[in-house]
Amino acid sequence: MNFTPFLVFLALVAGALADFSCTASGGGEFPKTVCYDDSCTNKIVSHIQEEFNAAFKYLYMASKLGQYTVARPGITKFLLESASEERSHAMQMLDYLDTRGISYPNEYNFAKSQVENFGIPGDKPLETGIENVLKKSIEMEIHVTNLIKGVIDSCSNDFHAADVFTNPILDEQHLGLRKLQGALQTLKAMKNAATEDEKKVAEYFFDLKLQKGELL
Repeated sequence: MNFTPFLVFLALVAGALADFSCTASGGGEFPKTVCYDDSCTNKIVSHIQEEFNAAFKYLYMASKLGQYTVARPGITKFLLESASEERSHAMQMLDYLDTRGISYPNEYNFAKSQVENFGIPGDKPLETGIENVLKKSIEMEIHVTNLIKGVIDSCSNDFHAADVFTNPILDEQHLGLRKLQGALQTLKAMKNAATEDEKKVAEYFFDLKLQKGELL
């Protein structure tokens, strides 16, 4: 019996399959659709630090506005909720890396300098007026949103990773930014309708609305 044609057929099949498979770092062959792109995963690993930075920045601002000398419980509540959302994004990314079997050897750094300065160009010490805090929060959200879009661009060859970052993470970024911008415009309208002496009262009532969940 002549096995030559059969062996040639097997060789052709193996060659074809090689084009559609990849070798995982831990060994084993997988279809390329479940393999990951190193440039994509490296971007995700580094971005997790940014999400934790944002979470700690929100906690830092919440601690400033929650102290009795400022006493703004409404915006403090919002900032704590925002910190929780940023932290949940980081956890989603870590869970995603675990799902794909990707190691993340980076030692994430939470230095005081990172908390006080988010890395935004021209960043200044926090001023505790609610309007300033909302503006700072908007800057932070735009900064993180742009970084997330960069991750999605890096994951253009890994559809699963790009999808994870697009929905729900990018969707939540856009919704959060829209709420912040709406709240800032509401506060400005309330202050513009008040006299100079009434502006602090307007800010107090705005904070009360935040506390009751009537705005954000």
